[in-house]
Amino acid sequence: MLTAKGYLTTIDEPNPQVPVPDEAKYATLHFLRHHLHPDLKNEYMMEENPRAVWVALKERYDQQKAIILPEARCKWSLVHIMDFKSVAEYNSVVHKICSKLRFCDQQIDDAEKIEKTLSTFLPANRI
Repeated sequence: MLTAKGYLTTIDEPNPQVPVPDEAKYATLHFLRHHLHPDLKNEYMMEENPRAVWVALKERYDQQKAIILPEARCKWSLVHIMDFKSVAEYNSVVHKICSKLRFCDQQIDDAEKIEKTLSTFLPANRI
């Protein structure tokens, strides 16, 4: 939305040669505050610079990657198709884990998913 409205410059690194209009700053602040959780709204209500709000939120949520990544890796290593009643349940769990890994910049491609699935079959069921 910020890109579509042309407000992305309000949260990018400031460029002294290109001034940012106040209208764009306030529109960006309005958008950011509108989409924040009420507790976070109160925390950032007094901030008048959209870049400062953006950087503070980025800093806060980049730490989430440090928490989510080890958990997702652990779940990836422990997921086995034989632990589920249906393939649909297994696929759902695998896709959830892969989306968490993708959020943490760890891509799992289709070949790895297939290898994971095949390696978790019981030896008698592999044929």
